[in-house]
Amino acid sequence: MSESTSVAELIEAGEITPFEAAQQLALVTAMMRRLKDSESALRGYLTDHLDPREHLTTALGVVSYKRGSESRWRVKDPIAFGQWLAMNGEESSVEEVLYPVEFITKPDAIEKLVHDHLGEQPDGVELSGGRADSVSTSKIRPWSEVMADLTAQRQAGALLGIDSGSQEQEEVSEWDRI
Repeated sequence: MSESTSVAELIEAGEITPFEAAQQLALVTAMMRRLKDSESALRGYLTDHLDPREHLTTALGVVSYKRGSESRWRVKDPIAFGQWLAMNGEESSVEEVLYPVEFITKPDAIEKLVHDHLGEQPDGVELSGGRADSVSTSKIRPWSEVMADLTAQRQAGALLGIDSGSQEQEEVSEWDRI
């Protein structure tokens, strides 16, 4: 397969058998697992070592710090929340149809309610998960350009645990000596 021919194009052209496709799928899956582990470790490392205003421009792309967020309250069922407010002494926070007034649906107002009611979570409200700090990548070069870069090839090989070809070079050199 040449660098410019995609697997989809080879499949469409009938140049890959089901067995070859199965072999390639298994290989790709193994590579993806390895890459996912590497990506997770690299994201964690960079999140810990980049300043929130910092970005790193490399030959292959730009890595930027991405600020996370705290957990916060949000109304998922306004009717249930309105009924809870009315039943828990917060009648001034609901309108006649037992729909929460806008100010009481704000995360800070819900936080105060939870505190005032000794940690009880109002009906119709949930605590949304926060996000951890992270990094994002952008301006990634096309695959063909990445693979044309010998340094990138060596790095990809190292990330996947593949010898970058130095062994082949040694084997050729051994044959040349005979």
